[in-house]
Amino acid sequence: MSTQHPISKNPTTLGIEKVRNEIKSKFDAKPFNDPMYLMYNTIDNNIPKNDSTKNDILRITQFFNTLSFFTSVHDFLDDAYLNYNNLRRGFLTNGALFKTTEKKGQLSVTENYNCDELHQLSKDNSKKYQEILTEIDIQLKAIEPSAVCDKCNHTKKWLFWPGSEMKIPHGTTILVDTSVDKSKFVLTKKEKPTSNEATQIVLEEKSYQLEISSLGDNELYYDDSDDKNAENQRKLESGFFSINKSGPQFKDDDSNGFYEIELALKNGQEYDYTLYVPYDTARYDIKTDMKIFGEKGEIVDEFIATCS
Repeated sequence: MSTQHPISKNPTTLGIEKVRNEIKSKFDAKPFNDPMYLMYNTIDNNIPKNDSTKNDILRITQFFNTLSFFTSVHDFLDDAYLNYNNLRRGFLTNGALFKTTEKKGQLSVTENYNCDELHQLSKDNSKKYQEILTEIDIQLKAIEPSAVCDKCNHTKKWLFWPGSEMKIPHGTTILVDTSVDKSKFVLTKKEKPTSNEATQIVLEEKSYQLEISSLGDNELYYDDSDDKNAENQRKLESGFFSINKSGPQFKDDDSNGFYEIELALKNGQEYDYTLYVPYDTARYDIKTDMKIFGEKGEIVDEFIATCS
């Protein structure tokens, strides 16, 4: 991954990271708090976070797949992901903390925060923030060091998902969509009273490639050189096209199959952002079960599958 243009970290960003790390360190010490965190912890410890393209892709996809698995299994997690915009952002980016309670045998989410909100809470209401930390400490202290993860005991407890490590611009509308297989990022230039120009950028991920539609006058740049450098960036003209990174593999190639496409958008404040995220849940799958009979009318075989 190129580090030519790292995003500068302002005091707010650093404060959010500090809050996230403070809470994450507590759950890291007792990952058996719940099965979802135990899976997160396993991925976190087995895929290094070293800013390589390969590991960035592996971490994001495995975290997201794990999130999809648990939202498919647990109704209250699915509700939290679908019905709370702040938690959805936290699940996908840098973390979501929420408390569950049980009513009539059903779990539901009561208090909920993403890490941006927790940072703001720590500044605006430090007493409340410290109360949350104390509750978490008491909850985790009750877990024995040698404990086996309690399968589905989420009753009345704090849960933390440290995020799937995507980076999504602030102000982005995040929509879940069953019709997309991978993410689709839509940028539309804010309308000006004096202009009727239709300006948009659509970035849609496909296997091995990124499909782009750019209409109007956009300051969208692409660098296809090996040594990533601002001087190599070239402005993309309007049109519909794809940037493809697939190609034949040869015996002596050292390619590991993990690719990166680097784009740059200037004057980003002039755009509205919408991200369509795939909602890949087993809840919408269909089980197909076909019995296969022999000539004497007996069952000789069977086909069972889902639409996945």
